[in-house]
Amino acid sequence: MMPQNAVRKLAVQPKKRTAPIHNTEIERQTSHVSMSHLEVTVLIVASLVTMVLMISVVSSKIALSKAQYNLQNVNQKIANTQNKNVDKKQEVSELSSRSRLMEVAKNAGLTMNEQNIRNVNK
Repeated sequence: MMPQNAVRKLAVQPKKRTAPIHNTEIERQTSHVSMSHLEVTVLIVASLVTMVLMISVVSSKIALSKAQYNLQNVNQKIANTQNKNVDKKQEVSELSSRSRLMEVAKNAGLTMNEQNIRNVNK
C-alpha cells in the first residue's frame, strides 16, 4: 500500500499553441482621407460627360442604321426603275421595228415608194 502523503503524479501536457510565436503579417492601418469639394465636382462632371458621350454614341448609331436602311430602299427603287426603263426601251424598239411598221402600213392600205426614202443620221 502506498503512504497517504505521497503525491500523485499527474500527467500534465503543455498546451499547444495554434498561433505562431511571431506575427508574420503586417497590420495595415488605413486612414480615410476625405475628398475635397473640387475633387467631388470633377468626379461628377466627368461622370456626366461620360454619360452624355455614351448616349450620343448610341443615338448616332441608331441614326446611321436608319440612314443605311433608307439608302437601301432608295437603291432598290432605282434598280426597279432602271429595269422598267430597259423594258420600255425594248418595247419601243420592238414597236418601231421596220417589219412591224411595214405590217401596220400594209394593214392601213399604204405602200412604200423606195425612191422617197431617205436615211437620216444623228
